[in-house]
Amino acid sequence: MQAEVGRWRLYPTTVRNAVFLIAVLAMNYTLSRPSPVDFLFMLALALSVFVWQKVRLTFFVFFTLLVLWTVSFWIASIPFIGEPEVGQEAFKKTFVVVLGISAAYISNDWGPRQLHAFMGVYIVSTVIAACLGIVGFALGIDALTWDGRGKGFIDDPNMYSSFLLPGLIMCLYMLHERIGRAALLGPAIAILVLGILVSFSRAAITATLICSIGYIVFLNRGHLGRVLAYGTALVVLAGMILTAALVSSPEFAEKFTQRATLAESYDSGREGRYGRYVRSIPLILENPAGLGILQLDKIFEEPIHNIFLSSFLNYGWLAGFSFLALFISSVLLSLANYRTTGHHPAAVAVFICFLGPLLCALLHEGEHWRHFWLLLGILWGFNPARFQRTQAASPPPARVARGRPPRLSLADLR
Repeated sequence: MQAEVGRWRLYPTTVRNAVFLIAVLAMNYTLSRPSPVDFLFMLALALSVFVWQKVRLTFFVFFTLLVLWTVSFWIASIPFIGEPEVGQEAFKKTFVVVLGISAAYISNDWGPRQLHAFMGVYIVSTVIAACLGIVGFALGIDALTWDGRGKGFIDDPNMYSSFLLPGLIMCLYMLHERIGRAALLGPAIAILVLGILVSFSRAAITATLICSIGYIVFLNRGHLGRVLAYGTALVVLAGMILTAALVSSPEFAEKFTQRATLAESYDSGREGRYGRYVRSIPLILENPAGLGILQLDKIFEEPIHNIFLSSFLNYGWLAGFSFLALFISSVLLSLANYRTTGHHPAAVAVFICFLGPLLCALLHEGEHWRHFWLLLGILWGFNPARFQRTQAASPPPARVARGRPPRLSLADLR
């Protein structure tokens, strides 16, 4: 009887997690407003009402920092709420914050099985997005490109490429942990690398190099020869893909030559991206309450395109310090999780998956990227108690023999 009751209690959790993973799979389509993925994430949150689970103190810290950030941009924007698009933008930002909180709550009780199921679904979603971006660029399909740059069914190339980057890190993690088929993960890596390349996003390509090489070095920090081998293999793979693209596609060669620069015309000068960074400092000091959503458009020709400066400048000092505290706390929490779990690589993989989009958001408007807040929520929902192991222990049960993919079952969703 007790076993039957326990089984019934698991059904809401299984259904909720399944809906959440379907939403992750649907993240490669964001063109409509609202998008189907938005309804799915909200459905997963609504189903959480029927799921009884404990939450840790870290969740309340995360919740508090995000509430402070959200309240700040609402207060700064209330005087302008009647202006076109201000209210809509405030709603969009509030939604993605709720998405991040939902991800933290839902993943709070996850163990290796559930996290690996999430990673597998995220990888599939990014591979689909990358294929759409590659096909769109190769065939010149307007619906799948922007200014000749691949983007798939995602708003713009920068959002698209920053969405693909964590999928690449997850592939590296799963290869290292021998989860899934190397014969599938290898091609997935190649597709994601090419997908990022056809976006021609300088921020994403740079972030990909930093995160992937840094993560490979970390995973093999005790084996210099292995680091060199893997690093060489990754460079050769990227070089082969790049060379093939340059030779086979004149359009790619032309766009690559155009984008292979530290500063485009819109980056330099007084009104350029970097010039706006310098000019924003006095405005931040003069406006502690913030300018408000979209009010910077009345001063600069383009947005500030930096998530830290935008928080201070547009939403006020409280929002700026809240986001800064959120980032610092995320780093410290990831280090604490890594130590608490007995140096489980998943703790680092989750942080690197968030760090990639964050690096992209330093040069782009990443505040409304769903995957940015999703991965931040997964980081804060990471439960080290479910991943603990000793350094001397044998490979954890979550590892699967090479060549045998983990089967996604109902147990993975509980």
